[in-house]
Amino acid sequence: MTAVSAETAEGFIRQVAHSFGKACDSYLPAARLQQQVALDALALLPADKQGHLLDLGCGPGWIHPRFASYCNQFSAADLSAGMLAKAATQQLATNYVQADAQQLPLAAHSVDKLFSSLMLQWCPKPAAVFAEIDRILAPGGRVVLTTLVDGTLAELKQAFARVDTLAHVNHFLPAAAVVAAAESVSTINWQFEQRCYPLFYPDVVSLARELKALGANQVAGRQSRGLTGKGYWQSLAAAYDDNRTTLGLPASYQVLIISGYKNAN
Repeated sequence: MTAVSAETAEGFIRQVAHSFGKACDSYLPAARLQQQVALDALALLPADKQGHLLDLGCGPGWIHPRFASYCNQFSAADLSAGMLAKAATQQLATNYVQADAQQLPLAAHSVDKLFSSLMLQWCPKPAAVFAEIDRILAPGGRVVLTTLVDGTLAELKQAFARVDTLAHVNHFLPAAAVVAAAESVSTINWQFEQRCYPLFYPDVVSLARELKALGANQVAGRQSRGLTGKGYWQSLAAAYDDNRTTLGLPASYQVLIISGYKNAN
């Protein structure tokens, strides 16, 4: 996200929490991308069954049964009370914490491993999140997180641009900006890899429905406006259809995978 005022950022954070809370039941069937990215990221953590792990932005907790291979206990944190309640039905985590990733109610050096997948892009101040990760991560600790970056949903953004001039797709930060935010924390040795995850849809309405089912349909700075007119969607569909392939309509997700090791000293 681009830089916004504190008041605007707080309002957007509340909208995001509400939107994801409403989607706590519809999320998992729609989370094709989220599951693929999270499993790729989890493989970067040592599967040694040791230490205290924090799942930051845990969502409905679908991945939690897999953590038994990576830690001996874990905590789950999420901004959305609805998502956290959904995750808590499994009763696998030691603690379930409702919190903003930019200001975590956790003790310094209390976490040995931190895992966070596709959460960071919803935070107005990524540098604050990296500072919190540094604060709570114990010396020698490991961190793996993923985030969406610029270029995500480029096809959808281009199609909307042919219909009107409003913002319909979130502006994701360039990968270089996220890298710079991470590298502001010098006590962690970082590695970065960008991957493109393409998904395909039969039509643009299917894509829009999936984003809504995920709760990922909030756009910073967008004024509430109904986009249900038949003519509007026909125009959008025609614009998007220029991208059609034999697999369907593509939606590209640019994912930055970030891993790090905190200095032991």
